[in-house]
Amino acid sequence: MIELTAGNAAIRVDPADGGRLTSLRAGDAELLGSGGAGAPGLSQIMYGSFLMAPFVGRMEGARFTFAGREWTVPANLAPHALHGLVFDRPWTVDGPGAIGIELDERWPFGGAVRQEFELGPDTLTVRATVANERRAMPAIVGFHPWFARRIDGGPEFTYRFDPGLRYVCDEDGIPQHLSASTGPRPWDDSFTAVASSPVIVWPDLELTVASAASHWIVCETKADAVCIEPLSGPVNGLNTHHYQIVEPGAPLQFSMTLHWASRNPTDRKTA
Repeated sequence: MIELTAGNAAIRVDPADGGRLTSLRAGDAELLGSGGAGAPGLSQIMYGSFLMAPFVGRMEGARFTFAGREWTVPANLAPHALHGLVFDRPWTVDGPGAIGIELDERWPFGGAVRQEFELGPDTLTVRATVANERRAMPAIVGFHPWFARRIDGGPEFTYRFDPGLRYVCDEDGIPQHLSASTGPRPWDDSFTAVASSPVIVWPDLELTVASAASHWIVCETKADAVCIEPLSGPVNGLNTHHYQIVEPGAPLQFSMTLHWASRNPTDRKTA
């Protein structure tokens, strides 16, 4: 277990549990939560914050084409693959505040993934790197944080999210086309052309999710937590060829910064 503190902020990262951020505390407030029970075999996607790599969301048919041929990965949400290949395996500690993992036999190209956690008194930056020093491969990464709707049983949060375009999906959740309509609520959707960083507002605390993400997922269908997920590319992007080519000397690097601030005027005056 990796535990870091800065001021009154603290995080806990469990390398054995899929390299997951299991706790983010600002003072006495736990900001991460759980979406409840998941589909059979997928309970690990329902809590904390984990990395999706080398693909994000659903991959249609658990297959894709690259370099002139078709490749397959296991269909953990049959007939599709979901959320990559690193959330369900142990990682290893790879330096102060850093963990790493080799992509296993399920991924036909090899390669490795690393996360670095940098905590300040009011910020957490998580940096992800996907590298392959032997051959070229496609890759997309994303962060999958569950934020608690309520802190210590208090009132439910609100949040600001300003999507430009929403992906309209088929009945299996595979994006089909873009729409300027934000669609019906509650969302379990992916978006692009997002105007500004999403902001979560609890009664006493405000948190901004900042990233150079080109795409985002928002899942607000669960009772106790909401996901706001920055992505380096779109859901099913290995099939639509919207990915980065990772090759020797050219890794994919992607980050998320969470910044929080008190909404209590007394706290601000004494800070």
